[in-house]
Amino acid sequence: MAKGRKRKPGKRTKSGQLSRAGVATARIDRGSDWAQGMRALYGDNCSDAVGRAFERGLLGNGTEAKSMLDTARAIHRAYWAWYANGPVRCALADRSGAAVENDVERERRQEAWLNDMLRIAGRGGHPARVLFDQLVVDINPDGGPLWLDRLIARGGNGDDWGRLATALEALAECAGVRGVVAECA
Repeated sequence: MAKGRKRKPGKRTKSGQLSRAGVATARIDRGSDWAQGMRALYGDNCSDAVGRAFERGLLGNGTEAKSMLDTARAIHRAYWAWYANGPVRCALADRSGAAVENDVERERRQEAWLNDMLRIAGRGGHPARVLFDQLVVDINPDGGPLWLDRLIARGGNGDDWGRLATALEALAECAGVRGVVAECA
């Protein structure tokens, strides 16, 4: 009965070591056919709901849409950093990053900014905040929320367009963009 680790498969040298001759280079895994299809449809914006909406033109056009996308992603990153785990810290010291003197002040500013953004998003009441969270805050890597998936598939109804308009109104106010309204396609 053998004890210890299983022997690694592969060609061996005369001394019994694994041969390094002809070692294949690392193979890049591009994901399943479905993941490749998502990447082909949405490019680098396939991994979140707001990115998919941006690629389909549901955030509007031009710099306003890009500003809304960037703001939404900044809110998402800050939200999960602060409210899921707290600020990112180094395991070896009580500060994040290198020797930065104003780290505590920077963290306070980031948290205050996030709280301001969430306060702005909540001005429309609880239903508007829920829709904003579904679009911006919630983690939707493959699909979702359902109303956005229907709009992206070009099968949404009036209620779905209303949900998008409500979420975009809050996002536009956070991004400082004026006059953005979801257009029926």
